[in-house]
Amino acid sequence: MSVFFQSNESDVHIEVGEYQEFPKAAPDDAVIETSPSPKLRHLSVVVLSFGLLCVLQGTLNISLRLALTEPADGGETEEETCPPGWLMFGTSCYYISSQRRSWDGSRQDCVQRDADLVVIDSRQEQAFLTGFAMAAWVGMTDREEEGTWIWVDGTPVDKDRLQWAFGQPDGAFGGEDCGDLRTMLNFIGLNDFNCSARSQWICEKTLW
Repeated sequence: MSVFFQSNESDVHIEVGEYQEFPKAAPDDAVIETSPSPKLRHLSVVVLSFGLLCVLQGTLNISLRLALTEPADGGETEEETCPPGWLMFGTSCYYISSQRRSWDGSRQDCVQRDADLVVIDSRQEQAFLTGFAMAAWVGMTDREEEGTWIWVDGTPVDKDRLQWAFGQPDGAFGGEDCGDLRTMLNFIGLNDFNCSARSQWICEKTLW
């Protein structure tokens, strides 16, 4: 609706009409956020990715075990293991006796177990065997020629490659022609000793 007032100097035009009231905006703290925050979305992606990685890892582990245990020719295979009571290192099994015998008696026991007194080939093997007994016979002797140490398999003992106890071999007490492995305070390593002395022993046999 419009109302006009007219005068000589100017026209005054006043328009009166209805207006529409628009709803007021809610305060900032009243706005309800319906979509997840970027931080929550990021956490969800991380959790989902971790779960997928766990599933993938499990699948790969199962596949690898099946591949390693499945025979190449489709037949059955039997895993090589040491007998009960024997220790395994590399491809060898070791028996540490709890009884005490002479060097010859110890070797006879090893032969009856389808083995022989241990032949130590490396410092790593010697370190593995050290500590099971204060003294244990090993498969070396210089009976054939004094000072020339030979393993029971016929190979020479490499004195520089292995660790000998301090001052050994010394051939003391009128002859010490058999070797043992000592683990004593300030006396650790290979040692020559009287073959008739009674001591523990170490047998060895290979898996293949």
